[in-house]
Amino acid sequence: MFDSSLIYEIAVLKVYAERYLLEVPMGHEAYTTANRLLHLISNFVSIYPDHVPRTSLLREFIGGSGFEH
Repeated sequence: MFDSSLIYEIAVLKVYAERYLLEVPMGHEAYTTANRLLHLISNFVSIYPDHVPRTSLLREFIGGSGFEH
């Protein structure tokens, strides 16, 4: 196993996740989970993707990688 996590990963992913989590309506079965996740990510300051190096593994998930496949 290889741990490729980055200390700033959640702060970057917050930019993407928050928008969708806020769209989950109150009556939806996923509302409780969405609300829990919103509370969790509220503890992080957003880091915008343009600050993530193009060679970062995180780019495989957010786009803009400097590597060719």
